Amino acid sequence: MLRKQGLPLLGFLADNGWLLLVALLPITSMPLVSLLFGSSGVAAPAGVVLLFFVLAWFIPFLLKNGRIPRQSLPLIGFVLSAIISCAAAFFLAIPPFKDVSIPMNELKGLLTLAVGVCFYLVTAVWVRDSRRMEATLRWMNWSGLVVLLWSALQLGIWYSTNHYPEWLRTIQSFFSVGPLYRQRPTGFTLEPSFLANQLNMLYLPAWLAASIRRISAHRFHLAGFIFEDALLAGGAVTMFLSLSRVGMLAFFLMLAYLIFKGSQWLAAWIHNRLAARRQARSPAGVWWASRPKLISSMILLALFFSYLVAAVGAGFALSKLDPRMKDLFQFSFKVDNPFLQYADQLTFASRIVYWQAGWEVFNDHPWLGVGLGNAGFYFPEKMSGFGWGLVEVRRLMYVETALPNIKSLWVRLLAETGLVGFAFFVCWLYLAWHTSAWLEKKTADRRGKMLALMGKLVIIALVFEGFSVDSFALPYLWFALGLVTAASAGEFLVL
Repeated sequence: MLRKQGLPLLGFLADNGWLLLVALLPITSMPLVSLLFGSSGVAAPAGVVLLFFVLAWFIPFLLKNGRIPRQSLPLIGFVLSAIISCAAAFFLAIPPFKDVSIPMNELKGLLTLAVGVCFYLVTAVWVRDSRRMEATLRWMNWSGLVVLLWSALQLGIWYSTNHYPEWLRTIQSFFSVGPLYRQRPTGFTLEPSFLANQLNMLYLPAWLAASIRRISAHRFHLAGFIFEDALLAGGAVTMFLSLSRVGMLAFFLMLAYLIFKGSQWLAAWIHNRLAARRQARSPAGVWWASRPKLISSMILLALFFSYLVAAVGAGFALSKLDPRMKDLFQFSFKVDNPFLQYADQLTFASRIVYWQAGWEVFNDHPWLGVGLGNAGFYFPEKMSGFGWGLVEVRRLMYVETALPNIKSLWVRLLAETGLVGFAFFVCWLYLAWHTSAWLEKKTADRRGKMLALMGKLVIIALVFEGFSVDSFALPYLWFALGLVTAASAGEFLVL
């Protein structure tokens, strides 16, 4: 676009700046960026590159009557509803929490949301032509490969020496403010759950879709295998060894969707073969040839039980590998709050009590919520009695200075933006799913079909990932759905 306007140097810098942004996606919490923006959690250097893109290209693009995808309309509605929620929060009697400033907290929440929305819009508009799309997917694969190699190095050193050498900690400290975890890889992120999030929200859906559609962003092949096959295998192993429970559930949900679609095809194929064989023997036909729905149901039921056995086996293996999951198959109704006690056995109870507190905030403010970032102010009065008995909760309330957060995107949306904001956000996701389904059905381009499947898998994974990470600033969801929207730009109407 910039080259067509007679600015070849600016176009060259923009193209390479975009590839730099893609290469930096795996880094979530860089200390240098953290100091620059004052964030102790999400501090992605890709966001710095994005800022230059927004100022130097996207804003001028809009001022010159540039068009944005119509799929972004619900997202714009969500942003407006979030701003209204933050403004309305000044009329609420928000309880104080230590020295945390309500206006600054709301501003931080709005800025993180702006980062996510800009990732989506810039990606959806910038990557519209095939040349940029191919380059983006190639660099995304290379950045994913670096993540897998660095994670493999972390795992290899830990499992061979049972500790991390100082040089590894020094290198990691350059990329992340977080520590290295025992027997769990973090890649270049803050913690293993962030690594699982970036794998589930971007890399694994892209590699799964490419492997299933048998299309690669790279030219080299080996005996029928493509580069994405190797990346998928490495990504799946890294996901499992990250020991992120929510991350693994999200990955298994993607696999379950693919298995379900494959099972439908397999059941139909088996039924057709059986019916054809029986019909050939007896032209009048017999019971299984005349009852296709029954045969298909029986086949699907058999497949379901086989998958259930595989899931139980995976849970058993996880209970042996992860100490937190050793009581996975021990549940009792003979105790008070059996579900919370079970969650406490799995060292997951703190997450649930945060969700409960957020839900109580939503119950009191159902329409507009309490404003972005403000739910944590209500935690001391909304925390359940069981929650106060947890060490992590008491440390958060009495020792830590940071405002507690809900740790669930879904509950946060309800508590902080209410039903109005939640409805806009879900509507945006619905349009993204519809875009993926429409693109998968209508386009004849294999790359478009691959991106359509990727979009579906991202949204499916978000169902569980939304119960693990609640930050708007992590770019992976926005970037992935931006790619899907960009792929549909030639077919969809735009504003």
